[in-house]
Amino acid sequence: MERAIDLLPKGMIAKARGFRWKSIAVMVFILAMARASVVPAAATGQLVLDTVHGRSLEKSLTEESPDRTVAIYLPPSYAESPGRRYPVLYLLHGIGATHEDWMSPDASEGWGSIPALMDEAIAEHRVAEFIIVAPNEMTRGGGSWYTNSEVIGAWEDFTTVDLVEYVDAHYRTLPKAASRGIAGHSMGGYGAIMLGMKHPDVFQVVYGISSALLGFAENTDLSEENLGFARAGAATPETLNPREDAMAASILCVAQAFSPDPQRPPFLVDLPYELREGRLQKAPECYSRWQSKMPLYVAPTYEKGLRELRGLRFDAGRYDQYTHIPPTNRAFSQLLTDMGIPHTFEEYNGDHRDRLWGGEGRLATEVLPWFSRVLSLE
Repeated sequence: MERAIDLLPKGMIAKARGFRWKSIAVMVFILAMARASVVPAAATGQLVLDTVHGRSLEKSLTEESPDRTVAIYLPPSYAESPGRRYPVLYLLHGIGATHEDWMSPDASEGWGSIPALMDEAIAEHRVAEFIIVAPNEMTRGGGSWYTNSEVIGAWEDFTTVDLVEYVDAHYRTLPKAASRGIAGHSMGGYGAIMLGMKHPDVFQVVYGISSALLGFAENTDLSEENLGFARAGAATPETLNPREDAMAASILCVAQAFSPDPQRPPFLVDLPYELREGRLQKAPECYSRWQSKMPLYVAPTYEKGLRELRGLRFDAGRYDQYTHIPPTNRAFSQLLTDMGIPHTFEEYNGDHRDRLWGGEGRLATEVLPWFSRVLSLE
C-alpha cells in the first residue's frame, strides 16, 4: 500500500492516507454495531395467570369463590430447561389487595412489579432463579387473613394444602419444605409468620414485611368510633363502605377471620371490645380468641415449628402509618430472643410501604436476595 501511495503526488498522498484511516474507522464502527446487534437482550421470565380450585373453600357463609386466581412468575430458564426444578416463594398480599399488587406487569401507584424486579436481579446475578406464586386471597370483606374461619372459609388449609399441592403438581418445583419460602406484606406478613411457624413441614423460609396484628397494642385502633358499625342497625355488610369507613371495614374483616360467629347476623362476628356503661371495654372471651390468632401470644405453642425453620426474618418501618406495627414487631422479636429462636428483625427508616419498590427498594435489596441465599436450591 505504501508503494502505491508513494507514486502519487504529495497532495493526493495526504488525501489517500486520510481516506484510508477514515475507511478503517468506518469499518470498525460497522463491525461494532453488527456485534452489538447480535448481543441478546436480558432474558425475561414468564408471568402466568392460573386458577386453583380450593376444596377448602367450597363452603363459606359469605359465599366466597373457591376458584382463585393465582399469578405465577416462572424464571427465564424455565422454558428452555425442561429437566430443571426450582425453589418456590409464596407471596401473600395485604388487606384490600390481590395478587395484582405484586404481579402486575406495570407499576401502579405505590406498587411495582415483582417479575420486573426478578428479571433485573437474575440478569445482574444478584439472585438465583426461583418460581414466585402470588394467590388472590381477597374475600368479600377485604381479606382472608390466611386463617380458617367458619364464616369466610378455610384459607389456612387452602394456602398450605390446596395451593401447594396444585403448584407442585403443575409446575417443576422442588417439592420440599426447605425449598419453599413464604413472605407477605401487612396482612400477608402476618400470614407468612403464622403459617410458617404452624407448618414448617410446608414452608421453612419465612419473611414478614411490615406484618400487621402480630399482637394487641394500645394503639391498635379498636376505638368506640371504629366499632360503632356493629351497634344494632348501624350498618350491614352491604352498606359498610370500605372507602368511607376503612377502619371499621378492616375490623370487620379481621373479626370474620379471628372471631367468626355464624349465630350473630348480620356481620357474623364477635368483637374483642364492647360498650358497657358507655365505655369501651374488653370482651374477655372474644379478646382471648383474637389473641389465639396472634403470633405474639401463640409462639411458645409452636416453638418446635419455629426451631425447624431454615430462616425467619421480619421488618417494620419506624414510621408505619398503622402505629401498632412497629411496637408489636419489636415485642415479637424480643419474645423470640427470650425463647432462643434464631431470627432477624430490622426496624428501618420508612413507613408502611414507601421503601418497598424500585431498584433500591427493600424487595430488590433485602427480601429477594435473602430468599435466594436461604432457600435450598437443590
